[in-house]
Amino acid sequence: MVFESIVVELINRYLGEFVENLDTSQLKIGIWGGDVVLNNLNLKESALDELDLPVKIKAGHIGKLTLKIPWKNLYTAPVVAEIDGIYALAVPNIAIKYDEAKNQKAAQDEKQAKLQKIEDIKKMEAEKDKPKDPKQDTFVEKLATQVIKNLQIRVSKIHVRYEDKYTNPDRPVGIGVTLQELLFQTTDENWKETVIKEAVTQIYKLIRLDSLSVYWNSKAAMIQDKDKETILVCTYALLPSPHFLLRPICYFVLACAHTLAYAYTDAHLHTDKQKHVHIDNCVAT
Repeated sequence: MVFESIVVELINRYLGEFVENLDTSQLKIGIWGGDVVLNNLNLKESALDELDLPVKIKAGHIGKLTLKIPWKNLYTAPVVAEIDGIYALAVPNIAIKYDEAKNQKAAQDEKQAKLQKIEDIKKMEAEKDKPKDPKQDTFVEKLATQVIKNLQIRVSKIHVRYEDKYTNPDRPVGIGVTLQELLFQTTDENWKETVIKEAVTQIYKLIRLDSLSVYWNSKAAMIQDKDKETILVCTYALLPSPHFLLRPICYFVLACAHTLAYAYTDAHLHTDKQKHVHIDNCVAT
């Protein structure tokens, strides 16, 4: 099925940039079976390179990734993506020991990725000159639109920590962001969960951030010199006595998108303290 192939390709391309040793054969079997379940994924050292920051992942882990695709009911049921557990420790580049074999592999992977992008561009250019089946294009477009309208994303238990003992050795710092849950789902006009089954002029989305916090500890105890398994165990929970820059708080974003030639987005931001911000944005589509 065309759409299955697209899903496999997208997951391989984008998840493969962040995860080590992604098992593509199991991924294909899962997609065709309706569910994809990947456990205990290790993040690549280069997972944050796209941010263009002078940091590397010392240890990183995704506990479980589940993608539920109701192939028989794509027009009446949502596609659900769930990630349970993202734990990572980032350190300055200087903290990573040089590993010739690893660097050669990273350089080779980067070269392969660039070659793949070139091949993709060539393929797209070649496809432009081929006659297309309007019915097939319309079917794929409608299917993709339906999936996006009802896509649900749930990410739970996130802890990303950064440690720096090099900039000021007398005052090593540990900075972290934690989040209990991130939820992104389609709702009706009353912000109740729903599945859009027909053509609509408005799409309502609820985004919830549960227990978001940011901490900064000076003269912090460092965990970066421990072995990888111990580092990950330490990131499963907050380290003792965190100094919060932002204490755990819940946010709700209520967004309404108009499916017209111009998409008009009306979003409201709520916190657990009943604060309220109104945001308007008009973007050409």
